[in-house]
Amino acid sequence: MSQKFIPFTEEELYQAAHKDIKQYLESVGEKVLHSGTEYMWAAHDSVKFRGHVWYQHSTGAKGTAVDFLMEFFGYSFQDAVITLLDGKYFATRNTRPEDLLGKQPDETPHKNHKVILPPKNSDNKRLYAYLCTSRCINPEVIKYFVNKRLIYEDRDNHNIVFVGKDKKGIIRYAGLKGTLTDKPFRREITGSNKKYCFRHIGVTDTLYVFEAFIDLFSYITLFHMNYEWHGFNYIALGGLYVDVIKKFLADYPHVKNIVICTDNDYDSKDKVNHGQEFAKKVKLILSADYNVIIHTPALKDWNEVLISRTKEENI
Repeated sequence: MSQKFIPFTEEELYQAAHKDIKQYLESVGEKVLHSGTEYMWAAHDSVKFRGHVWYQHSTGAKGTAVDFLMEFFGYSFQDAVITLLDGKYFATRNTRPEDLLGKQPDETPHKNHKVILPPKNSDNKRLYAYLCTSRCINPEVIKYFVNKRLIYEDRDNHNIVFVGKDKKGIIRYAGLKGTLTDKPFRREITGSNKKYCFRHIGVTDTLYVFEAFIDLFSYITLFHMNYEWHGFNYIALGGLYVDVIKKFLADYPHVKNIVICTDNDYDSKDKVNHGQEFAKKVKLILSADYNVIIHTPALKDWNEVLISRTKEENI
């Protein structure tokens, strides 16, 4: 999560503080119950809230939606505001993809933290329904990664947990992705080190690079099902971070070819296609030592391409 100071505007701070708590909890899969004129959090029945304000009867703690995320979800102030704004704040309009290229994902707050994975659900029904039915990904792809214990459905909120490991097989990263199509949710688990984000290590010399793990799965479904795709290398950056790629290449020197498959998402505010600008700069940086090509999705991302193609095939 963010460690650099972000100068939020007063309007943004107001919007974050006044986010409806019931709406937020339901968006992350939490159960909310009526309690008179208020609502009650099923997981913490002493916590009552109405609109953006909450009160915990057992401790006397109270506050706004920002305080709520800090108190019960362990967020810093900045990360709570970013989350409640759905990542859309003024400073993002002044952040250029090239600013990310020279930066390491900040490890300082994570050095002494162990990644604690949420408990597994008894099955992966919601995971399969979301990834295979809603996202149209081939079930064999999902089954493979489930069997490799790199993705699973968590017990309490039915989010998808996607896991990243280092060369020794130690879990160093874990992210959460919601399974409700109408209520997007995404979060990294405390202690995660983005340098070890979601990846698959193969035996070939080719690495495919994506922004998100769903696009990684979509790409395999679209293009690699007729190949021995398990032999390829894949990585999902969880954003646009060239140093994550550099770390992968340092750890796995058998890679000689890189296919950059980042999003084709034009930002009308910035008037920049962040994913493709990033791809071009990565190619410029790494092409002296690697054979780098760019594969651009015809739509916003590879999952949109997969969904569109699936619909056409079913007509």
